[in-house]
Amino acid sequence: MNKESLTRYNPLFEPSTDGRHFVTPHGEMIDLSGVRILDTSIDTVRQLYNGMLDHDLLDQLDERLESEFKPVIEYQGHLWRLRRGGKAGFRFLLQNAEFGVVILIKNSHTTADRAGSHCKVEVSPKLIRDQSPDVLQHQMDELAAGWFVTPPSPCGVAIHLATDWQGWVPPSDFVDRLTCRSQRVNDRNGFQSLEVTTGEVASIYGRGQSYTFGTVSSLQAALYNKSREIVAHDKIDYFHGIWSRQVDHDLTTPAWNPDQDVWRLEFRFSQTVLRQFADYNQVSLSTYESVTDYLSHLWAYGLDRFRLDADRRFVDPFWTVLHEDTQWGKPASNFVAKRKYKTAGIGNERNVALALGNLISIYARNNISARKAWSCLKKSGLWRDLMGYIKARDLTKSDLFDLIERGLLERRLTSKIAA
Repeated sequence: MNKESLTRYNPLFEPSTDGRHFVTPHGEMIDLSGVRILDTSIDTVRQLYNGMLDHDLLDQLDERLESEFKPVIEYQGHLWRLRRGGKAGFRFLLQNAEFGVVILIKNSHTTADRAGSHCKVEVSPKLIRDQSPDVLQHQMDELAAGWFVTPPSPCGVAIHLATDWQGWVPPSDFVDRLTCRSQRVNDRNGFQSLEVTTGEVASIYGRGQSYTFGTVSSLQAALYNKSREIVAHDKIDYFHGIWSRQVDHDLTTPAWNPDQDVWRLEFRFSQTVLRQFADYNQVSLSTYESVTDYLSHLWAYGLDRFRLDADRRFVDPFWTVLHEDTQWGKPASNFVAKRKYKTAGIGNERNVALALGNLISIYARNNISARKAWSCLKKSGLWRDLMGYIKARDLTKSDLFDLIERGLLERRLTSKIAA
């Protein structure tokens, strides 16, 4: 993490790498000895596959949906409830909650006669926990393969990393002290608040019982009361079984207290984010199995991206505990938790030029001045790409303004749009 961590002390106030006592520069003592890490886990895996679909199988799925009220099909030794994919962005959805798998087929954004990312396999936390990464990857590959005419290739994965604990609850100023790209929000009531700015979202639910920051399409952080969530989703026995197996530092005392709430911090990494990590490090992160080598790096990145600060110099001690005391396996060497972003305006020059030309035509039709058009462009979502576009051509903002002014004049004088 970019900020400094306060020195850790044991109960005898001797410096210790695993101590839970911290002292601020002002002499204030912070005691986190009551914090107990109950579990670290991969909560969600969504594996995407690319290839050419088997059209005969698609036709069979359509027929089953039209012929039965609640169609159930058999596929690879399991029974599946078949329904439309709807908002998931796929034509078909097959679900077997007992197995712990959802299969989405036929990407709605790509035609069926073309190769594309036509299959997504989503697996439950229980299945993730029960299988080793290599075995689970093989299972997902097999579940996807049957829908394609040739073996598909994994082309991206999304995962959620989670840590459960007791002994620390978000303070009243949690949102104010959290450093992230999402705008801060005020805690009100019911559905507390929601703000959307430049694509980032921050929200608070249920009187400070659940916090969400970031967007689903990028990197999202969620902090929430897990004890309440498992009641709402009927997962009480499953999670109580997991937590009850944990022991405290003395390796004998049970860590879980059934009478105390469990809280969870979850980082949700989209396919786009993992692909950016892969590009920066020149490694492959297109499968769940490959990503599991870098879990500790991803967890540390999430803590830094959504960082709880004690003050301007130090990170909050609880964030230090989450960073240093959670176990994610041996970190892979030579991996840097940095993402390689696409350079704005590079690689999509034709799209940028077409978009600018179309916008200038619209502005001319509506008799918008060059100064007003300049202001509109800054808010259009094109601006960042436009700046990269002119930089690659050694143009200045003044050159761009002249181009816009000239374009508006030419369209008004020579085309039919002003008629």
